[in-house]
Amino acid sequence: MKQLWAPWRMDYVTTGEPGGEACFLCAAAEAPVRDPSDRGLVVERTDQTLSLMNLFPYTSGHVLVAPRRHVADLRDLTPDEGAALLAATQRVLGAISRAWQPAGFNVGMNLGRAAGSSVDHLHLHVVPRWNGDTNFMPVLADVKVLPEHLEVTAARLREALSDDHGPTADQGPEG
Repeated sequence: MKQLWAPWRMDYVTTGEPGGEACFLCAAAEAPVRDPSDRGLVVERTDQTLSLMNLFPYTSGHVLVAPRRHVADLRDLTPDEGAALLAATQRVLGAISRAWQPAGFNVGMNLGRAAGSSVDHLHLHVVPRWNGDTNFMPVLADVKVLPEHLEVTAARLREALSDDHGPTADQGPEG
């Protein structure tokens, strides 16, 4: 098996959650605009949603889309929150398509710890895919290579998100 040095995964491996016990999605949603603590990985904040780069990605461009309200179960979203979550996912799909032209996407959720969720804050995974890329479950592959730094990827997505609708990223807590 080939080995790839990935030191950013140590927090996840040792604690089971990025950054320790606090909800990293809530922290990113509430962080002041362009606060260095979000590591520059937030690509969009709206009044009801948050989209940010996955700190432990399956592939380049792997984005998490979440409601701003801390809720663990999809059934607990209000109809407006559900619509906003889907609309944010559509915007992220469009931005990734413009930035990288992937051949397809995996979009999904892990609802509950038994299903693989590592945080009790509902979120969708948007994972771009290319013909011939590594398997969606990289643990089965011999190697995973991310060709672009997460902060560079986040900047590209913020730019792509603003292409259609004007500036949308990091507009602050109220949108």
